[in-house]
Amino acid sequence: MFRQSIRPILSTRVTFVRYNSSPAYTAAISLLKGDLKKAMIAKDEMKKTAIRSMLSAIKNKEIDLKGKSADEYSLYDMYSKLVSQRKDSINEFVANKRDDLVAKEQGEMDIIKQYMDQLPVSSELDIDQNVKNLLDALKEKAGEKKIQIKEIMGEIDWKSLPTEWKTSPTAIKNSIVKQFKEIFK
Repeated sequence: MFRQSIRPILSTRVTFVRYNSSPAYTAAISLLKGDLKKAMIAKDEMKKTAIRSMLSAIKNKEIDLKGKSADEYSLYDMYSKLVSQRKDSINEFVANKRDDLVAKEQGEMDIIKQYMDQLPVSSELDIDQNVKNLLDALKEKAGEKKIQIKEIMGEIDWKSLPTEWKTSPTAIKNSIVKQFKEIFK
């Protein structure tokens, strides 16, 4: 009896996250579910597996958010994480000479990248260019003084910058670390 009464409460908490989310986020979820249905009808195992893993990762993230809103930037971070996991797996499989698994992981990674490209966020090239411009401006402002990466992170307005650049804070941080090594050598 207790189990029956608690189940509707749990499911409404997770769906509340989706209703509280951005329109692009809910559109991406709807697209994934529709494509999963099409893949099941077409019996496309690779696409079905990739979409199920993406939906599973999204569901786990929604549970972790505990009622906070989600947006397309968090989806981009999640897709990036899934792609990097696939790249790591591919490297392991190549080292162990498992070409069959390499092909499978490569196919799933390509599918995830397709969905990543459909999100309304800035591309990596745009982010890198914006970060480079920002770092160049900070370098001119500092002059001869040596700049630490934590000082750069402190200079950035993290509340407005992600929405101006249309990307996630994690993508900005990763780009800053990558560009910092090149500019401040």
